[in-house]
This record gives sequence, C-alpha cells and structure tokens, in this order.
Amino acid sequence: MVPLSHGRYAALRLKPGEDPVAALRALQVQTGAQAMALVTCVGSLTRAVIRHANRPEGTVYRGHYEITSLVGTIDPVAEHLHLTITDGEGRAFGGHLLPGSTVYTTAEIVVVLLEELSFARAPCPYSGYDELVVNTVATETP
Repeated sequence: MVPLSHGRYAALRLKPGEDPVAALRALQVQTGAQAMALVTCVGSLTRAVIRHANRPEGTVYRGHYEITSLVGTIDPVAEHLHLTITDGEGRAFGGHLLPGSTVYTTAEIVVVLLEELSFARAPCPYSGYDELVVNTVATETP
C-alpha cells in the first residue's frame, strides 16, 4: 500500500541574495519535518548552480533567469531538487539544483510538510544511486 499523509503548508518569500537550497534546509531544521515536498516556486535568479544529467559536477549560470519550475523532496539529511530556469531569449536550462544559487528579485516558495511520513535515502541496486525511501511515522491518536 502507498503511504499516505496529511500535510501542513509553509510559504516563504526569499529576498535578493538568498540561496534557495540554504533557505529550504533552514526551513526543514526550523520545522523538524521528516518529509517535505515542494509544491511551487516562482521567482528569479542571478546565479544558478545546476548539475545536468549524467554529469558529476555543477554548471554555474550567471545572468538574469526566471525560475519556471522548482520541484523536489527534502529530508533531514539531504534534498533532491530539480530546477528549470529560462533566460531573456526563452532558452531553458535545467537539472539538479545545487547549493550556491542566488535570488535576483524574489523566490516565492510553497512546501508541504508531510506529517505522517519520513524520507531518507538508501542505495538502490537498480539505479546505483541513493534514492528516496518513504516510511510512515507513528502518530498519536487523541
């Protein structure tokens, strides 16, 4: 059976100069959430650090970019975030969002804290990477 959970939502607005990954890590620490998922994000960046598919290192983009998508999961130890940005010509770039990006004007982020779940990462024999493990958390009944 697929684990189900109620959720609480948190919304935050990042200001110029802030790092989205650092802000999401701080939110996880502040809330103590064992499982978080991004619901939406709109905003802009002047620096984006993205690891593209099958590349070991990140690529740094500098300029003015719109955030057209930011999705992913966050647990107490790690995060798996995918970002898509577009430049002034409408060209899109995307991949794994890494720490070190910088907000330009704003980043408006909504996350859901999944109260009855915990996320972790474990080696996967199929992919060869540490992949998401979803567990249920015992909750108190009134």
